[in-house]
Amino acid sequence: MILRIIAAIVWLAVFSCSTATCDSRPRLVVLISIDQFRADYLTRFEDLYLPALSGGKVGGFRYLMERGAYFPDAHHDHLPLATAAGHSVLLSGAPPYKSGIVGNDWWDYGTNRSVYCVQDDSSPLIGTPVKAIGISPHHLRVTTVGDELKMATGGQSKVFGIALKDRAAVLMAGHLADGVFWFDDSSGNWMSSRFFCKNGTLPGWISGLNGEKIPQSYFNSTWTPSVSAQALQRLWTPTGEYAGDGGGLGIAFPHVMSCGQTAPNQKYFRAFASSPFANEYVFTSAERLIGAEGLGKHENPDILAINLSSNDYIGHNFGPDSAEVLDVSVRSDRMLSKFLNALNSSVPGGLSHAIIVLTADHGAAPNPRAARDRGIRGGIWTEEQATGAAQDALEKELGAGKWVNAYIEPYLWLNRDLFSKRRIPIERAEHIASAALERVHGIYAAYCRSDALLGRMPHTDIGNRASVSFNPQVSGDVLIVSQPGFMPRNTEKGTSHSEPYTYDTRVPLLIAGFGMRPGTYTGRVSTLDIAPTLSLLLRVSPPSGSEGHILSRAITVDGPRK
Repeated sequence: MILRIIAAIVWLAVFSCSTATCDSRPRLVVLISIDQFRADYLTRFEDLYLPALSGGKVGGFRYLMERGAYFPDAHHDHLPLATAAGHSVLLSGAPPYKSGIVGNDWWDYGTNRSVYCVQDDSSPLIGTPVKAIGISPHHLRVTTVGDELKMATGGQSKVFGIALKDRAAVLMAGHLADGVFWFDDSSGNWMSSRFFCKNGTLPGWISGLNGEKIPQSYFNSTWTPSVSAQALQRLWTPTGEYAGDGGGLGIAFPHVMSCGQTAPNQKYFRAFASSPFANEYVFTSAERLIGAEGLGKHENPDILAINLSSNDYIGHNFGPDSAEVLDVSVRSDRMLSKFLNALNSSVPGGLSHAIIVLTADHGAAPNPRAARDRGIRGGIWTEEQATGAAQDALEKELGAGKWVNAYIEPYLWLNRDLFSKRRIPIERAEHIASAALERVHGIYAAYCRSDALLGRMPHTDIGNRASVSFNPQVSGDVLIVSQPGFMPRNTEKGTSHSEPYTYDTRVPLLIAGFGMRPGTYTGRVSTLDIAPTLSLLLRVSPPSGSEGHILSRAITVDGPRK
């Protein structure tokens, strides 16, 4: 009740100030999501990060932690902890049961094929020679903060997204974005689709940036640690023993960026994306975007959503306790500092007239083999084990037939046509498959679609997460959750994510700038809270599916005045 009263007071105070007499909104909101960036990276490596302020310049993470609102117990509340779902909640405030983003991919029963989360065959790609599926936010069933801002300002505000990964940029920016750009690993260029570039051509500044061939300039360079050998001693798996190939970069420092190629090609560009140099390119491109589009210099606020995807690729290859993850975290801090200082100069009034949000789409599990070697439970289970167990159990109970269509993380998809043809209730099949899956080593639970939709889920943290992840039209038939420390993978090298445990759910949440009261706020908060909080500060309606709470304790109405 107290929090509701505070929120009401904040809303009243903000809206009582006429735009004619009060600079009541930020000029620019920048949301930076670092892919696969666990919350503990902020504190484990804090001594290696730049100071908050030094020599008249702002730092990176520590600036946001000390001069902004720092929420050390922020969590995602959905399943799976994967890129698409994790990014879809950030600026929509909607969990998967509303947004329809139930995974990176899912099975479409209408076409009997797998569908990609941002796939749209009516929105062909531009800026690439490759023939591939079209891309748009078509499958996102709710609005974003950017969509609401565009509608509230008659389209005058500008909204952009940029990331190596299409799904990250698209799902944050939303339906009404002025431009969304992602990386083409066949050419090293930025690309988009006709959904965002209606005239079928990229903006001139993007074409010019592509012409500079910045990714190619890193060919034959070497990625070496930017920190001392002493700094690396804190690591649990520093030597590469548990690492994967790293996209051709090898398992330990130094990593030669040519990755065995004689000239830049697709293999090289994929390796480039798996290095901190790609993050540098994203920030450089974001700075170019801000300047070219004049973001923050209009009468109405603008939004820019940025994702640093390379941290995820590096984490998958080397694991969260590797020298590479420590190094890319430190380098990300330096790059963030450079970007914030550029923003301070670019936005009229500086950073106090902007809002900077830093968070992540998910965390990462410890390497399972390293965990077992040290006496901690961990391991993998495979798609073949899961589908085989379900198929065998269904055949035993119901007779011969291809009962399982597919496993697409985190769901098992049954052959509904066959069950209908044989007049077998799908609910019965779900429970047969669920019981079989829960006997697979490494699987914690398998939740049935019918139970979720009828409110029969266990009232536990995991049960609640599963409940808010079932979308009636999109979700699969059985949602599979791993045991702590286990993952659905075919290798024990590196790491992965998607599970409802702290190492995956807990992510950074830092919000600095306009309207934010600096401090450390130790109460548990949700990533769903970002969208309604930004909506308040932008003075627009929260997105259509938003169900988070305004971070009232961290908000001040003493914003910059005209």
